[in-house]
Amino acid sequence: MKNIERDFVELTKRAIIQDTSDDGFFDATNWEKMLELACNNKLMGVCYDVAKNQKSLPEDIRKRWDYIKFQIFVRQKKHFHILIDLIREIEAAGIDYAIFKGIVVADVYPEPAFRPSSDSDILVDESDRAKVCQMIEKRGYILDEHKTKEHVSVYKNESTAHVIELHTTVYEDYEGRKIDMLKAADLESPAKRISVTIDGEDVRTFGHNEHLVYMMFHIIKHFMLEGADVKFFTDITLFVNAHLDELSSEYFWSMMDSLGYGFFCENFMGICVKYFGMTEVFVSDRQPKASEAVLEAMIVDFIYQGDEEHLRSENWQLTTTLEPYLVGERTAVKKSKTGRVIRFIFPKPSELNDSYSYAKKYPLLLPAAWIHRAVKKIIWQLFEKKEQYSAVEKINVVESRLGLMASVGLLDEE
Repeated sequence: MKNIERDFVELTKRAIIQDTSDDGFFDATNWEKMLELACNNKLMGVCYDVAKNQKSLPEDIRKRWDYIKFQIFVRQKKHFHILIDLIREIEAAGIDYAIFKGIVVADVYPEPAFRPSSDSDILVDESDRAKVCQMIEKRGYILDEHKTKEHVSVYKNESTAHVIELHTTVYEDYEGRKIDMLKAADLESPAKRISVTIDGEDVRTFGHNEHLVYMMFHIIKHFMLEGADVKFFTDITLFVNAHLDELSSEYFWSMMDSLGYGFFCENFMGICVKYFGMTEVFVSDRQPKASEAVLEAMIVDFIYQGDEEHLRSENWQLTTTLEPYLVGERTAVKKSKTGRVIRFIFPKPSELNDSYSYAKKYPLLLPAAWIHRAVKKIIWQLFEKKEQYSAVEKINVVESRLGLMASVGLLDEE
C-alpha cells in the first residue's frame, strides 16, 4: 500500500474505535487526498471526529469536511424518519417485513447517522408487494423502471433524494447453484426475524446470524461484480463486535465453507482484525491463508472500489461477464494470465449464459456462439450503452479481477 492508503486505513480504524487523539501519525498526510478517499468510501461523517483533532489538518479542509458531515447527518436523520413512518403503516396493515442492511448496520456505529446509506431495503412477501408499493407511491416516490427487477421494486423520491428498494427476496434476480444454497438456508424466513430498537424505534430485521451471512454474500457480490468499498470492512468489524454474544461462529463458518466462501472470509476477517479492530474471538483458528502482499492488494482494491485507474464509467460494465462466478456457474479460472484471457474470449459451453443455449446443447456450435457473442458485444456498444472500457481494457480488467478473486479465495485455480 502507498502511504496515503495506509493513512486512510489507520484513520478509518481510529474512527470506528473512537480514538481521536493526535499522536503525530498523520503529520505528513495529504489531507486533500484523504478527504477524497473518505468521500469515495462513504466514510466522511464517520472519520471526521478523528480528522478534526489532527493539528496537521488544514482549516479550509476541516471546514469543508465539517459541512459535508453535517449534510450527511441531516439527510440520514430525515431518511430514517421517512422510513419509520412507512414501516408503521406496513405494521398497521398486518404485513410482516424485514429491514436489512441500512439503518440496522448503521446502528452499530458510534454515531449511526454518520454512516450514509444509498437506499433503504425492505423485504416483504410477494403477496404483500402491491399493497406496500401503494404505500410507497402515495408518499411521492416514483418507480425507477430501469433499475426495477422481477423481485426488486426500486423507488425514488426526488424531493428528499431517498431511495427505497422493496424486495420479495434478498437475492434479487440472481440464479445459480450458490443462490440455491443460500435460499435453502432460509435466511429470509419470518420465523428467524427479530425486533430491534434503533434510535428509540422498534423494527423487524433478520436474526444476527442470518444477517451476518447475508452481509458477507452482499460484500462478495459487490467485490466480484462492481467493486466494494472500505465501509464493508467497518460494517463487519462493528457488527461482529456489537453482536458477538448472539453470533454463532460455528454456524457462520459452516455456511461460508459450504458456499465456498471460507477461504475468502478468512482473508476478509483477518483484515478486519489486523487493520480495523475486530475481535479475534470470532475467527478463532480461521487465520488468513493469503500472503501479506495479497491482503494488501485486497485492501487497495476496496479503497478504489476495484477501479484504481478510474476507467469504469458505470458499475454494470463487468456484471454480465462476472455474474456466473458469483452464482456458482463458474468456480475456477486458469492459473496463468494467458490462460485466463483465452478462456474469457473463448468460453466453454457450460460457461455461456442462456443467450447461447444452442451451443450449450450442441457443443459443435460453440464457434458460432463465440462469433455471436462478439457481434452482440459490438451492437451493444454501438446502439445500447457506450462503455468507457475498450475491448482490450475490458479483457485486462476482467483478467485482473479474476486473478485477484482467485488469490483471495473466491475461485479455484485450474
